[in-house]
Amino acid sequence: MPPDAPVLVLDGPPGAGKTSLLARMVPVLGDECLWFTEPNARLSTGLRTPVHPSNAGHSLWFLRHELDKARACARLAADPATRLLVCDRNHLGALAYCWATRADDSLPYRTARDFYARHIAPALPERVLTVILLVSPGESLTRRGNVAERPRWKQWFDEELLQRLHTFYTDIAPTLCPTPPLIIETDGASPDTVLAQVSGLLADAGLTDTAATLTTTTPNVRPALDPRFRTVYHALGGLESFGHPFTEPLDHRGGTVQLCQLGALHRDATGHTRLWDLLAEPTRRAG
Repeated sequence: MPPDAPVLVLDGPPGAGKTSLLARMVPVLGDECLWFTEPNARLSTGLRTPVHPSNAGHSLWFLRHELDKARACARLAADPATRLLVCDRNHLGALAYCWATRADDSLPYRTARDFYARHIAPALPERVLTVILLVSPGESLTRRGNVAERPRWKQWFDEELLQRLHTFYTDIAPTLCPTPPLIIETDGASPDTVLAQVSGLLADAGLTDTAATLTTTTPNVRPALDPRFRTVYHALGGLESFGHPFTEPLDHRGGTVQLCQLGALHRDATGHTRLWDLLAEPTRRAG
């Protein structure tokens, strides 16, 4: 039997370059890879259901989602058709927020850390490779235009919060990874430099063919939403729910996928378009 596929996790503060890195990787990874987009409670709970009114409730949702994702990754990694799983964020994101936030209704960091230790860590697949992308608060703000595009994203533009997140990812997050992470400072680093370091990590893990493929990527330019996905995109909340697209439509395992900042859409061979979701409920219909 072939060994289980590794899980490559990309995490770090806002603006560190995770989405830009995914935009360079995903188009060339092909059918042998699967991707989990950033966890999104707004999509996962349905638009008519309140998205946890408290910070603590949202953090608990995130941690439970990561438990489900760890179990799903373990199943998917054992599939001989899959050579690599890629995750935009994992438990580190929820733990970082609980440690860094000063919100009165936040989940205590110790509670979140204990949930990870008791539930998530035992469920993780055997091979998890973590890449932590770091960015200074000032550079994070500059890269994202200094102003939140939507009111609910405003907290991610608080420079003090960004500094605490940077401290967490630098000093604490490495102790919460199954294996020592690859840490990349992206201030002043070119996208090609970051990609080369990730490629080296994959080569060291035995994925030499995949690593070689990643040297042939093209620069990231924000694409338009494909018209085939427009109806479902807007039915599920549009920009507020999905953010902007960051890949062109991709042919994948007999269907078509387009990835956005906060989710993705899938169109199967029959033309049925729906939310992309690799957890127990694999898709969600619009409307």
